[in-house]
Amino acid sequence: MVSFSFSQNYPNQIIKDSTSISGIVSLNEAIDFDGVEVKFKEVIKDSRCPKTVMCVRAGEAEIIVSIFKNGEFIKDQRVIIDASGLVVEKNNLVLKSEDYEIYGFSLSPYPTSPKEISGELYSLELVYRSIVER
Repeated sequence: MVSFSFSQNYPNQIIKDSTSISGIVSLNEAIDFDGVEVKFKEVIKDSRCPKTVMCVRAGEAEIIVSIFKNGEFIKDQRVIIDASGLVVEKNNLVLKSEDYEIYGFSLSPYPTSPKEISGELYSLELVYRSIVER
């Protein structure tokens, strides 16, 4: 008898844990993580497959966040939110320093139909993870 076990364990997957700090911001709003302010600036595209539609692939949303440190603009950062919920550094990293990492974790609402979502309805979950504590 042969048995197979398949696991969706992604070695580079970023996980929220008990030391993570999570915050939700609406479009054009910002959140402060210890002197670093992240503003949800723009939804470039949202091609996540709506719940009522059968799609070949799950899709993704592409957003821009603006980063400020102590009130000074640092840069705009592109973040990709995968419809599967998978969070990896390559797509989701907003900012990394010696002491912390900030990730774009999820985008709401998730599309329920092919109809475009109005910008003011979007909210972004950001997660701050201390590197020192890990």
